[in-house]
Amino acid sequence: MQSQLLIAILSASFYTAFGQQGLVKGHPQLAYWKLGNKSEVVIVLHGGPASHHEYLRPELDLLSESATIIYYDQRGCGKSERSNSYTWQDHVKDLQRLITALAPRKKIFLAGSSWGSLLAILYVYTYPKSVKGLILSGTVRWMGEGTTYIRDSEFNYNKPHKQPMHEKALAESLRSDGTIELDTIEISKMLEVESGIQLHEAMASLISAPIADSLAKIRVPILMFNGERSNRYDWVDEYMELFPKVELQTFPVAGHDPWFSNPKHFAKRCNEFIFRNK
Repeated sequence: MQSQLLIAILSASFYTAFGQQGLVKGHPQLAYWKLGNKSEVVIVLHGGPASHHEYLRPELDLLSESATIIYYDQRGCGKSERSNSYTWQDHVKDLQRLITALAPRKKIFLAGSSWGSLLAILYVYTYPKSVKGLILSGTVRWMGEGTTYIRDSEFNYNKPHKQPMHEKALAESLRSDGTIELDTIEISKMLEVESGIQLHEAMASLISAPIADSLAKIRVPILMFNGERSNRYDWVDEYMELFPKVELQTFPVAGHDPWFSNPKHFAKRCNEFIFRNK
């Protein structure tokens, strides 16, 4: 019988350092959070587009074993300032501005989830010499067609709303005879998301991203995660063929967010990857 486990998104005992560090200057100002003081730097890119970064914590905090972790809310999300434009190019420029401010003269790692994995790929495609490696989870179909994006409609701002996030995981239980049984459980948390221009323009503008075949020029090491239940829509097979230096880790029973399914194993593999490529 499948058991259920609810994990609250705000559990203070899990967060080793959650206070906002400050704002990256410029327009829009970007709110960021920094964990640790290691020489290697991992910048975490949240999904959506237009989620807030909190849902990735405390799970991705575990990467602080090997690197300083920097979270930020992307433009128009969470505690970051709004703007009048939300194209993928805007997001890449924001990320470059954040790296210049918080990790000057450093080559960094990017850890992207869902939309964040697209942003990580777009950034390293644009700034190939700035990145040591990519950690990608919940990858989605590449939508670049190399054509001009023209805003043909007005987008609105909507109130942020809470949205449930569900994932499946394996848990061990002890049988009466002393043997271990693996049980599939459901875990969940609530995340805060925007549903207006921040979401719609970022997605619409992807038509102007380079075509998929162009991604073969990305030469940095890539660690990619998926779940057994996500192969149909996470475009893993295509990325495995496109990227020259990629390794794949598949989590049993997991779906779109494998890092949530088994945070300790996810962090172990990420920390090993960072150590090998620092």
